[in-house]
Amino acid sequence: MDFEEIEHFLSHIKSVLTCKIIADSNNNITEIHVLSNSSRHSKQVVRDIRTTLLSHFNLDVDYKIISVAQLNKNFPGNSGYRLLYEGYTNETNSDKIKIITKLRWDEKEYIGKSEKIKSEKNIMMAAAMSILDAVKKVTEHDCFIVNDIKSTRIADKEIILSAITYINHGRESILIGSAIVYNNKIDSIIKATLNAVNKKVYCL
Repeated sequence: MDFEEIEHFLSHIKSVLTCKIIADSNNNITEIHVLSNSSRHSKQVVRDIRTTLLSHFNLDVDYKIISVAQLNKNFPGNSGYRLLYEGYTNETNSDKIKIITKLRWDEKEYIGKSEKIKSEKNIMMAAAMSILDAVKKVTEHDCFIVNDIKSTRIADKEIILSAITYINHGRESILIGSAIVYNNKIDSIIKATLNAVNKKVYCL
């Protein structure tokens, strides 16, 4: 059973920031530890987790094994805790492009940079890597790697999908973020990449 997939799915439940599943040697879930914000009562979070596990994964777990730790701050609506993207600049010459991205966290500014030989694929990778470089400076953890960047269309909108590999104690998992292209692709790639990693940042 892929518990990382389940953890990733549960982390998208309203109020949930992240979660960790503990299983025994027979792959039976024995503990579920959840970190949530304070926007909803912990009993509501537990109920949603049980319902999600049953309806999506056919797993019926006892509510007693689910523990919820709630933060006093409501992270998703609190700019002091959420990483805020403040724009980018780029420097180009005939051969290379350098993308410089600004992040703000806890009233401080962090700059991320990435430079690559110019090509369509490399420009996309440089955009994603520049924001991850800024995230690394905020968290002091080098645990995110750009896996892939794709452009697609849905509902007549161009969408950027960013796949980021997250490495935690030698285990790898994939984080997916998305953003609609409004201004330009570089801007949307940066937003999609930040969207992929933002929840994990709370736990670093």
